Amino acid sequence: MASTVKISVLLPKEESERFDEYCRQEGYKKSTLVARLIKEHLDKHAFHLQMNFLKKGEHDHDGKK
Repeated sequence: MASTVKISVLLPKEESERFDEYCRQEGYKKSTLVARLIKEHLDKHAFHLQMNFLKKGEHDHDGKK
């Protein structure tokens, strides 16, 4: 089983209330839905974790860290 990390999300009161009601009506646990939405967003944008092989203080060929 993959390890998990706890995150906190701050929402405006109205959006929080909408999210709470949506989860209640649809039968979702909020944490499960948030995790799924994040995963779907990252997958949709084909974002994958890449290891940074540059050592601290080194720059790539464009001069960027």
